[in-house]
Amino acid sequence: MLYFTHWGAFGGEHTLPDKFSELTAMIGTFYDAVIEPRLWQKALDDMRGHFGFHLGAISVIAMPTGTAVVQVTTNIPDEYLAGMQAYNDDVIELWGGVARMAEMPLEEPILQSRITGPDVWEGNRFYEEWVRPLGLVDQVGIMLARDRTMVGNIGLGVHESSQPLTEAHMEGLRLMAPHVRRAAIISRMLDGAASAAATFEAALDATRSAVVLVDAEMAIVHANSAARAMLGNGDPIASVRGKLSLPRELVPNRLQVAVQAAARAEHELGRRGIGIAAKSRDGTALSLQVMPLEKRTMRGGLDRRATVAVFIADATAPLEMPADAMRLLYELTPAEQRIFELVVSGETTASIARSLGVATSTVRSHLLKIFEKTNRHTRGDLVKLSREIILPG
Repeated sequence: MLYFTHWGAFGGEHTLPDKFSELTAMIGTFYDAVIEPRLWQKALDDMRGHFGFHLGAISVIAMPTGTAVVQVTTNIPDEYLAGMQAYNDDVIELWGGVARMAEMPLEEPILQSRITGPDVWEGNRFYEEWVRPLGLVDQVGIMLARDRTMVGNIGLGVHESSQPLTEAHMEGLRLMAPHVRRAAIISRMLDGAASAAATFEAALDATRSAVVLVDAEMAIVHANSAARAMLGNGDPIASVRGKLSLPRELVPNRLQVAVQAAARAEHELGRRGIGIAAKSRDGTALSLQVMPLEKRTMRGGLDRRATVAVFIADATAPLEMPADAMRLLYELTPAEQRIFELVVSGETTASIARSLGVATSTVRSHLLKIFEKTNRHTRGDLVKLSREIILPG
């Protein structure tokens, strides 16, 4: 089992790409699972084993129908899987209740023991009948989605025989999280088409979402019927000398940067290409997702010139100022965005840590990244920035 103690973030000489190198195969399997849904099981099991967890589960539910987009588990005995839904309310209680769960930033790994403790666990039906008998002593939860179109999360159980989790483990999960989230979002957009279709290209043509396949230079290789209609109208996407263009992109060139990163190496993509914001001609808010294709295990028929898939859909929620402007302009992670909001509202480091269920050191680390990304140096600078920031267009 790897503990990642050689990573640059913990005093070594390695750069960020080095941190990703050992995770590249796992990242790729999650993207493969978008095309071959049966691979979600392998992707989750690889993640569980790599980080030394005892068991794991991923749940992605389409809203408002409640249909399962992804529902896989690993290393959970069959007798414990049966009837798990009967414990929903008890599980929510272990995570501090609905309101507390709504505060958890997307993509941020949260230890359950930082949210609740034995005073809540003891007597909880799920804990007494499920957690304790399986020898679990803690759980890491990662929220993947929480909007009008889907809810999704990962749960990873820590066994009593396991080595203690370190901040290095949590940092590794943070590096994985945006890739898993992207795979979940795109799986929701495909709406089951990938499972039903004989080829991935057929799945793209069957989905109602607009999808354009491009090469590293943005040249259009394939567009499904929904995307062809948009291209024909020149709204909200256009073809300029055969290359994909996004005329009303809120932050210029983010799509191009994401496509180039995805084409170079999928681990370089990180959070780039998740929720690229744009508008249509009539002002409708749009959100674009970028997924690397070059190393995918295709089910035949897809043009090998295609290195990146671009998915276009209506935004799941209106932009909220100034937090969403900060996220878009400075490429903040969801956790950094939430910490920015709390800092601007006057919260201390300790109160932010309690609110989010993370260590104070994690808050400080995120805050340093916010300062670096915004070229600001104090909390007062961030407050001032929040009053001044506007989005282009």
